Amino acid sequence: MERYLIVYRGSTVDESEGPQHDPQRWAEWFEMLGATLVDRGGLSHSSVEVPSRLRGPKLNSTSLSGYCVITAADFNEAVSVAEECPIFDEKGSVEIARLAGPTG
Repeated sequence: MERYLIVYRGSTVDESEGPQHDPQRWAEWFEMLGATLVDRGGLSHSSVEVPSRLRGPKLNSTSLSGYCVITAADFNEAVSVAEECPIFDEKGSVEIARLAGPTG
């Protein structure tokens, strides 16, 4: 088993229109992950992007919304796990990266 970082992007938390953040849905998803979940990580309510050292921070629609770390046999399994993530219900997306090093 390998470790995968799932990064949530573009959540609609704190937006007045559109789907709203549902803490209960997130809690259920984390519970569903069971032993697959290595690090629950955290959710953020706001973030900024710093595109370079010479420019200040900027807001954008794909800002970091949180992360977790899971174990999976391969990318296909990690994608299958991530497809159930509540971020999609909040008009967000995920980015998945295989982490280097031991699985624990």
